[in-house]
Amino acid sequence: MKINPLMFGVVVLVVFLGVIYGFQQAGVWSTSGKVTGSGERVEPSAADVSTIKGWMTLEQVSTTFGIPLSEILTEFNLPANTPASTALKDLESDTFDVTALRAWLQERSDQ
Repeated sequence: MKINPLMFGVVVLVVFLGVIYGFQQAGVWSTSGKVTGSGERVEPSAADVSTIKGWMTLEQVSTTFGIPLSEILTEFNLPANTPASTALKDLESDTFDVTALRAWLQERSDQ
């Protein structure tokens, strides 16, 4: 018995995508990193600076750690008119990156 190559390709593709879709619907597979496997939003935690991710906004970090946005902007020499809704990854430069922000926040919490 010979299998049609086109039909074989379609079956492989359907099985592959079906497994991914099935696991996503079951809440086991999350591809965005913005939600957990159970569908809960990933938020930064004031107790652990490693929970800060590049897709998070300045506002989320400012609110979680209780630091005025202006203080973060001043510390990292960012423009004063930077919107709070800006993602951290969009601000990466010679003076700012997520790792430096984490280190700065950790240093502040240790004081």
